Amino acid sequence: MKQSKLVVALLAVLFTSSVITSCRQGGAGTSAGNDSTKVEVDSASLPELKGDASINKATKFYAGISKEGINMSATDAESWDKYSKEINRLLTISKTTRVLVDSLVKTDFADFRDKIDMVFYPFSGADFLYPITIFPNADTYVLCGLEKIGTPINTDIKTNSAHYQSYRKALSTFLNISYFITKDMVNDMNNNELDGTCPVISMLMATDGYEIISIKNKKVADGGQLVDAEGMGNVMEYKFFRKGSKHEQTLYYVSADLEDKRKDENVYKFFANNFKNHTVASYLKAASYLMTQSNFSIICETIVNNSQYIVEDDSGVPYKYLTDKFDVTLYGMYKRPLPVFTSSCIQPELDQAYKDNADKVKPLPFRIGYNNPSNWQCARRKSGK
Repeated sequence: MKQSKLVVALLAVLFTSSVITSCRQGGAGTSAGNDSTKVEVDSASLPELKGDASINKATKFYAGISKEGINMSATDAESWDKYSKEINRLLTISKTTRVLVDSLVKTDFADFRDKIDMVFYPFSGADFLYPITIFPNADTYVLCGLEKIGTPINTDIKTNSAHYQSYRKALSTFLNISYFITKDMVNDMNNNELDGTCPVISMLMATDGYEIISIKNKKVADGGQLVDAEGMGNVMEYKFFRKGSKHEQTLYYVSADLEDKRKDENVYKFFANNFKNHTVASYLKAASYLMTQSNFSIICETIVNNSQYIVEDDSGVPYKYLTDKFDVTLYGMYKRPLPVFTSSCIQPELDQAYKDNADKVKPLPFRIGYNNPSNWQCARRKSGK
């Protein structure tokens, strides 16, 4: 367990980082073992946390929260006011969905939500909001996507309209329908205004009431060790906390291609280092059905072998790879993937499970992921598996 002052490890979870074999071959892989246990510590004895004033001033400006103390022209101030109204309109749409998510999770995931101290989120893009909504009290969040990390949010605040409007453009689809479109991120987070995921994640932290302590540019070295990067690395490390809390949390965004043939051994060792001694929940949403394809078998097996819990839509780990090791609760409605995806993304086993368990499928009162109506699966590892 990460060195969090709010939790202590009472029961260790053992993981081996031996050869990861294909999901399709049913390789032995690593067993996630038993849950660790989180025990709350009296917060009165913990020191106050302090955010970086310059970083948080910038994030609140780009989040449309406050322009207090920002020297800007009347024209730019007027433009920011319009931007603030628009970004807050979009955030209200997202918040409406996430309130429903939180309400369902509080009830249905009550048996494990507070046990989770690490969240693993492959194919995440810059999505900070959904993992923190579902599992708000984890110590560590590991996000991973193709998009480069970019540079830490510019504390030399840019007041020109083009810069802060770039956040609206990058986030519009996500805030409306809960996911990023990969081909859009190629341009929206790789241009003269935004050069990666870091500024967007930082801004989203501000929108949800989090203060940033530090943002550090890192790289994964031999053995999966995290070291400071010279120039742009492949990991951005955020230390942050919810305003009013004394719980310091860590988020790592890892820029990596998870296709089998591009496997980076050190990145997978970094994942393994973080899995150790944690109760891990993997989260997957709008993952382009990549793990239905044979060339994403390694990440598929990594998730199955190292997660005590998996929360996903049908674009994540295929249902047929879960049923041996997990008890799976079904939510919502399973529909054919959107036409943009090929017929190979259809899951006959999941379709049949929804039909066979029609009386047990739970309602899903929100849209999440590609389809509307949506589907969700919550997988709990079976005892001894």
